[in-house]
Amino acid sequence: MYESVDVVGLSPGPSSPSPGSFLSMDYYHRPPGLGPEKGLLSGVAALQRPFGGSLVTGRHWSGSSHSIETESTSSGEDLLVPSPPSPPPPPRVYKPCFVCQDKSSGYHYGVSACEGCKGFFRRSIQKNMVYTCHRDKVCVINKVTRNRCQSCRLQKCLDVGMSKELVRNDRTKKKKEEKRQVDTEIYVLSADTEQMIERVRRAHQDTFPSLCQLGKYTTNNSAEHRVALDVSLWDKFSELSTKCIIKTVEFAKQLPGFTTLTIADQITLLKAACLDILILRICTRYTPDQDTMTFSDGLTLNRTQMHNAGFGPLTDLVFSFANQLLPLEMDDAETGLLSAICLLCGDRQDLEESEKVDVLQEPMLEALKV
Repeated sequence: MYESVDVVGLSPGPSSPSPGSFLSMDYYHRPPGLGPEKGLLSGVAALQRPFGGSLVTGRHWSGSSHSIETESTSSGEDLLVPSPPSPPPPPRVYKPCFVCQDKSSGYHYGVSACEGCKGFFRRSIQKNMVYTCHRDKVCVINKVTRNRCQSCRLQKCLDVGMSKELVRNDRTKKKKEEKRQVDTEIYVLSADTEQMIERVRRAHQDTFPSLCQLGKYTTNNSAEHRVALDVSLWDKFSELSTKCIIKTVEFAKQLPGFTTLTIADQITLLKAACLDILILRICTRYTPDQDTMTFSDGLTLNRTQMHNAGFGPLTDLVFSFANQLLPLEMDDAETGLLSAICLLCGDRQDLEESEKVDVLQEPMLEALKV
């Protein structure tokens, strides 16, 4: 008659239940052809269970050849206590960056990578960058040294499995999204950033007069400065180069944090960046109509004169770079920031505190992005 009996509790005693013994049982009754219902128990007030069984409480029931005394051990409310909510899933933990072992921000271009290596790889592939290693291509790339050799860093990105194709696909996808978005991003500069940009702008203006300022005192006698192609041209250019180096040192001393570096690091940075800054500055004084460059004392040289003055095989590269800068229309603040970034480069060899140099360069990079 009953398909199963579940024993809930049983007090110690003889094998046969006797008056005073404690017993609570669940009876499940499913007559053929019927759904889950309570059994046909005369005079029994049973609580219907969620799954179709019933609990017999506080009654005496006689069936077959046994007599069982039952007592209630729980109320209906106790049976309906909700289960505790499931705990939230644990946060996803990624393996360290495959390139530099820094903390990973997820899987980028096929491997677990940090934001720094992700951005470096994307920029390198999108711009088809070609880097040169000065240490036989055996540089150690980790969290501290990753900025010191771009060539070895890019090679390690490829070695650990970063995909160029995923970068190209990502770029195509972003271009499509940019076409859909018409809103223009608005950058809000902090007070500290504005103050830093102003200091760099003044440092640049104090040590490098603009082309229009030069015109004020060179227009009348500019012919005297257009030196003939002879030995005196080399002497003149050497003199101007020395003055440019002095001005670059003055510019560096006005940059935020530069004088807090060790003297050795200041000298190392100036030696490494002086030519870069000189070329950058002279390229901002390029006159495309005449294809000439103008120096700080008003001396104006054409391509041939620049070659003979000491630029040699670099001449065409310098003029090409000047042409590429023209569409940017950089102002004094931007030129100053770019010069400062060239100077404050933690990748330079033999630095004592390369990490400190990187810290000084970082706000310059962020300001130039804005």
